[in-house]
Amino acid sequence: MLRIETIENRAQLRDFVRFPLRIYTDDSLWVPPVWREEMKRLDRACGPFFKHSDAALFLAWDAAGEPVGRIAAIRFNRHLEVYGDGVGFFGFFECVDDESVAKRLFAAAAEWLRGQGLKRMRGPASFTINDEIGLLIENFDKPPTLLTTWNPPYYQRLVESASLVKVEDLLAREVAFADVDVRYLERLARAGARNGRVTIRRANLARLEEEIDILVKIYDEAWRENWGAVPFSRDEFLKLAGDLKPFLLPECTLIAEFGGESVGICVAMPDINAALKACGGRFGPLGLLRFMLARRHIDLIRGVVAGVLKEHRNKGIESAFGARMAKTLLGSRYKRIEFSWMLESNFRIHRVLENSGAKITKRWRVYEREL
Repeated sequence: MLRIETIENRAQLRDFVRFPLRIYTDDSLWVPPVWREEMKRLDRACGPFFKHSDAALFLAWDAAGEPVGRIAAIRFNRHLEVYGDGVGFFGFFECVDDESVAKRLFAAAAEWLRGQGLKRMRGPASFTINDEIGLLIENFDKPPTLLTTWNPPYYQRLVESASLVKVEDLLAREVAFADVDVRYLERLARAGARNGRVTIRRANLARLEEEIDILVKIYDEAWRENWGAVPFSRDEFLKLAGDLKPFLLPECTLIAEFGGESVGICVAMPDINAALKACGGRFGPLGLLRFMLARRHIDLIRGVVAGVLKEHRNKGIESAFGARMAKTLLGSRYKRIEFSWMLESNFRIHRVLENSGAKITKRWRVYEREL
């Protein structure tokens, strides 16, 4: 017998949040969330997502009274406002290796989404395309970087057993700074900026609230035509930037200007996931000490955001970002950079990165099915 429980109180929510500990052992590559923040995020009384959208959380229990899987059914109202396509989402999926459990979880999510008047189910997205998204389907031997996902290989079989099919793939590329062809990047940057109107400056992190308006504007406009893109609100962007601010590097938080107008952004930051894993997602006195000690050994940078307004592409700005960052980080304690994630269909950026020496290292898949 299998029981599907709808999460309705704090005790149930704690079971839902802590369930991944049954799936992932200490020696797995999975990185735990900051548990306290994850409880707040999923609490409809205080989670930012619930201010504008809705979700239902489900936890599966077996006959012995053990939790065996979880899933969220998600109505993201901003996606519906942008696309009007009747798409709902599933996310926060974790499950034991049992197709019957997975099918029951997806059935519960689908039933809730149908009750919301939605027509299709897409995911995993926890909660949205601007959060963690995609199921890892290749290269399970590398740990996840900050704000990306990792899951056991058998999850792909579970998801596909529930009649979900590929709708889009997301890729990561990685390169060692020692292997970057900086001359290639500089050549492209010079060729595109011969008129001298392109400049790259550091974002002023001391005046982050002022810079946020530039970042939000460029992010929304530069990604508007990308598959599944939904604008960030200023408050959401400000909260994310505030959470990450202690780890941002001024030399890797860049804004491009063309004739004095801000037209592009590029943000890369140290991959603090290694430190989060070291402290187990707990920031008590001992956890904080473990976090700080592990942070000293981080040698990977993750390229989080890079975009240029459509009318200013092909002017060498993307290459100027790459050349500036590579020259800055060459000789530093950071040895590698991962660019993630990128749409599989974004051929322009893949061409630039491939010519710079960055190889595909991870692939995540987004699935969909009719309800």
